[in-house]
Amino acid sequence: MFATQQGMVRMKTLMIVARDSMLTELEDLLHKNGITAYSVINKVEGSGKTGKVGAFHHSVYTGSTHFNLMILAVLPSDQVEKAVDALKAFHAARKKLAKEEPIPLKLFAFPCEELL
Repeated sequence: MFATQQGMVRMKTLMIVARDSMLTELEDLLHKNGITAYSVINKVEGSGKTGKVGAFHHSVYTGSTHFNLMILAVLPSDQVEKAVDALKAFHAARKKLAKEEPIPLKLFAFPCEELL
C-alpha cells in the first residue's frame, strides 16, 4: 500500500497476458490512461484458448516463434476501474475484428501490498 498522510492506500496488481505483437498498443493504452510504472516480462510461454506459444511452438508457414508477454502494473484501487475499462474497450475492438477467433489477451487483478 502507498503511505499517505491519511493512512494506507489500497492497491491492486493488474496482470495483462497478451501476444508480444500487442506490446506497443498496450503500452500506448497504459500511458494514455496515466499508467507509466509497470513491468514487462517478455517471452512468456504457455497454452490456452488461443493455442500454444513459446519455444515449443514453431510455425511451419512463417518459420517464426510466437510468444506472449506479461505486463504487471500496481495501481491504487481508485485508478483500476479506468485502466480496466480501457483494456476492455481494446479487447472489444479486437474481438469485433476477429469475430469468432479468441483474442490472445487476458486481464487479471489481485490485491497487492507493498512490503519494502
